[in-house]
Amino acid sequence: MQRVILSMILLTAAVWAPAQQNRQADLRVPATAQPAAQITEPALPVTYSDLYCAGFVAPQALPHDHFIAAGLGTPVQSQYSQGSLIYLRGEGYTPGSRFSIVRELQDPNRYTPFPTGKQLLEKAGQLYAELGYATIVEKRGTDIAVAQIEFSCESIVPGDLLVPFTPKPALSYRRNSTMDRFPAGHGKLSARIMASRNFDQFPGSGSKVYINAGASSGAKAGDYFRIVRNYEDASLDPTDLQVFEQPGGEDTQQKPPKLAHNQLRDLPPRAIGEAVVLNTQANTATAMITFALEEIQIGDTVELEEDQAR
Repeated sequence: MQRVILSMILLTAAVWAPAQQNRQADLRVPATAQPAAQITEPALPVTYSDLYCAGFVAPQALPHDHFIAAGLGTPVQSQYSQGSLIYLRGEGYTPGSRFSIVRELQDPNRYTPFPTGKQLLEKAGQLYAELGYATIVEKRGTDIAVAQIEFSCESIVPGDLLVPFTPKPALSYRRNSTMDRFPAGHGKLSARIMASRNFDQFPGSGSKVYINAGASSGAKAGDYFRIVRNYEDASLDPTDLQVFEQPGGEDTQQKPPKLAHNQLRDLPPRAIGEAVVLNTQANTATAMITFALEEIQIGDTVELEEDQAR
């Protein structure tokens, strides 16, 4: 009896083993198999506020004949925002039409961050803040209209100007930087940061900056500028220039060689950030800093990225 049972066990094992081997073989992934899906990193959208609140440098000052005269809460209320009813002065308003609200700016700072900064901005044109837009509700007389603010970036006050509204195309920017830390040579278009939104002296990621190169030089919305700093006198903060004049090194060094001041320009320029263009005028562009390795300074050089497909 034991011999019969043993024979049955051996027969069952002989039948089960090849089947198990075949099942394991079916589960094996061939060595040449490749993943069917490719993971791509999506671009980040430029927000609505970034697009419509960035500001711009106009080649010439805008006319003052269309402006906000007062509001529903005048004289008690002097600041207005989204949803407020305002009174406009000027001719040619049509119910249902939309107007952008802008502010002609002057820099309250007394400090010029780089030697030719003031002259550079004056040559480029007039700086304007974009504050939002409003829709004409009704017209009263020949040069008064009632409007409602549809979108506001910040407080709107009497005296702010109005220009015809122009829709802006949606933009996106890459999540990660691809810039070369020490770029070889110069970009095909080189310019400088003349100012920043709200006149910040040290803009960082997300800040809006104004560049003295625009559509006539080939720049367009969606292009990338890399922000570059070299060691020439015109590109350095005055404080940094003083630091270069001070002794460095260690007290234990005996007669160490020292780089002459006029040799600083031989040091390689370094890329410190990136910015994407939001809008352009003929000779200026508004850009948003998307990546910064250190604080950006007004007066830093920007270079249009050669390969915009990256």
